[in-house]
Amino acid sequence: MSRRPCIVLGASGLVGQRLQQRLIDHPFFELKAVSGSKQTAGKPLKEVDWRLEQERPNLPDIVVLDLDSDDFISTLISLEIEVAFSALPDEIAFKIEAKLANSGIIVFSNSSAYRRKEGIPLVIPEINQGQLANSRKGIFCATNCTLLPVAIPLSAICQKFTVSHVHMRSRQALSGAGWRLLYDQEALNGNHDKSIPGEAEKITAELLHIFAQAQDDNTSSATFTTDIQCQRVSRKDGHLVLMELTTEKAITVEEVHEAIINFNQNSSLNSAPSSPLKPIHLVDEIDTKAHLWSDGENFSNHPNPSENLKTGMAIVVSNIEVHEGNKLHFSAYSHNTIRGAAGGVILLAELVAMKSLI
Repeated sequence: MSRRPCIVLGASGLVGQRLQQRLIDHPFFELKAVSGSKQTAGKPLKEVDWRLEQERPNLPDIVVLDLDSDDFISTLISLEIEVAFSALPDEIAFKIEAKLANSGIIVFSNSSAYRRKEGIPLVIPEINQGQLANSRKGIFCATNCTLLPVAIPLSAICQKFTVSHVHMRSRQALSGAGWRLLYDQEALNGNHDKSIPGEAEKITAELLHIFAQAQDDNTSSATFTTDIQCQRVSRKDGHLVLMELTTEKAITVEEVHEAIINFNQNSSLNSAPSSPLKPIHLVDEIDTKAHLWSDGENFSNHPNPSENLKTGMAIVVSNIEVHEGNKLHFSAYSHNTIRGAAGGVILLAELVAMKSLI
């Protein structure tokens, strides 16, 4: 498979830079262009402030393009760009992503601007990849970052048991709100707004949408009510969710373990460069520092996402307990800017490419 020329829409934000980091040596995609705001447009890409904890990779010698310029689309066409990875704010994404798709550039978006829109697949590859064939607009959407540690373990459970209710409480990292909080000592000390307006509503809507589609794919069966609340905490990276599922029939911890093992064994994504070795990594107790970078079997203390596309892509699950016969409790954890954002949307693009849908 030849590498497809691509652009990252986002020069200086965390997700935009995670995309750059992961695409620099990607076997399917070649980073040929990056766009930015007025603050970064016109600058050499290598001179844009680097926000990530890992060293800046050897990025191409290119100048950041102005997203608002009149000749932006024509410039991309002249560069023979085939694929765009979007880390844009919703309002901007709504304007530009459709223009790119209409010009023939396939868009893979982390924005919520087009999620759940008719003809635009909203996909978690392990759950409802069959929906990719329904694309009619040239845009493919990844989900909300917090949905991943909720939906992937839930899908494993729903393949074996009927779940009637999902109760979730999140503890979401500062990086989920952008890079500025990571440089705010008050926020790092816990002095920040802990509310996340609209987050619970997004997660609920996307969760029900994904699982309705999963029923169409015959990959799981779920009809459940939800009770979801979200909270920001002072951790830099990693979203933790505390789950309680009510099942129609009594279950055991051993049956839950078996369901997760079967889910891991039946994953069909292992040939994708960004697919974890196992989607779910079981541990006894989650350590939010030590367990941030999981590839499904191992944890990395010194990750290099430019070289290892699998690390940070698994969901870590622990503390599996059953109360009252049918109340399943567990914790789940994932890297919000990797699996929940840049890594997740690139995995989506890999899957689309492997299915020859682009």
